[in-house]
Amino acid sequence: MTKAATIIPITLPTPFDVGPVNCCLLKGDAVTLIDSGPRTDEAREILLALLKENGLSFKDLDQYICTHYHPDHAGLSYEVQQAGTQTLMLKEAVPYVSGDSDFIKWTESFYTNLYSSFGVPDSLGKLELLKLRKYRTFTTPFTPDLKPLSGESVPGHEGFIFLKTPGHAPDHLSLYHEEHGVFIGGDVLLPHISSNALLEPPAIHKAERPKTLLQYRETLQTLLSLNLKTVYPGHGKPFANAHELIHKRFQDQNDRAKVIENLLSGEPLTVFELCVRLFPKLYEKQLGLVVSEVAGHLDLLQAEGRITKAEEEGLYYFSQTGVVR
Repeated sequence: MTKAATIIPITLPTPFDVGPVNCCLLKGDAVTLIDSGPRTDEAREILLALLKENGLSFKDLDQYICTHYHPDHAGLSYEVQQAGTQTLMLKEAVPYVSGDSDFIKWTESFYTNLYSSFGVPDSLGKLELLKLRKYRTFTTPFTPDLKPLSGESVPGHEGFIFLKTPGHAPDHLSLYHEEHGVFIGGDVLLPHISSNALLEPPAIHKAERPKTLLQYRETLQTLLSLNLKTVYPGHGKPFANAHELIHKRFQDQNDRAKVIENLLSGEPLTVFELCVRLFPKLYEKQLGLVVSEVAGHLDLLQAEGRITKAEEEGLYYFSQTGVVR
């Protein structure tokens, strides 16, 4: 007889600005842990204690599903896997979580060259690279055992399917139960902050970087077609007003794009010059997030034919359509 799924939220501390992260236990015919928090002693101790309260340890889990590679969600994945628990992630996660040295070198080269073309000063670009290396230390490399496809059923949880939901991360995986309207969505849709569509490198030796904000907007459009009664987010409390929130996210993105378009009415600007104008108090502290935010909205404006891009001496300049440098 099939057991109805029970969702047990687990909130863990992180050392990151985003604050605590939500993992959860999904208990039905199988016992599944979704996400594991960062690789810190504090997060590990709390996770193990909360599992123990439910009569479980890592080795008692039937499976472990990680929504995406970011360390606040994937940090303890290796330890869960080492206890004998099958781990599941989309195939897109493998280069990010496996510690592939070629991919790491490719990624660092990508960001170095991209920041240079965006007009980011070398000192800030190098600092951001150091932050990226530090960020990786909160995850131990591992390779997922299984790589589900979007639309496949979640083993041991009748009615739940996997959904590929890229944008915030290229490997983002969500779980969805159509009849019950339950969506376990990691960082796809957060109640209190907008998920940043972070800049990502293309596959090794490919030239074109993914347009992550455009991917994210496609994901949000897909979510509007779903029966979303309750969303369990990666940060913040579960919420019910998903469609309303999605429309707000679209409006916020459109408003930000309009502001950037207006800034480009007088003269062409680089990404970094736009970052300084838009986020004068934030760009030095959170350069990666700020650059992703600006570049994503420039991608949107370009896709809509509202701005153009020109290269001059290795720098990209953006301007309103019709404005000449």
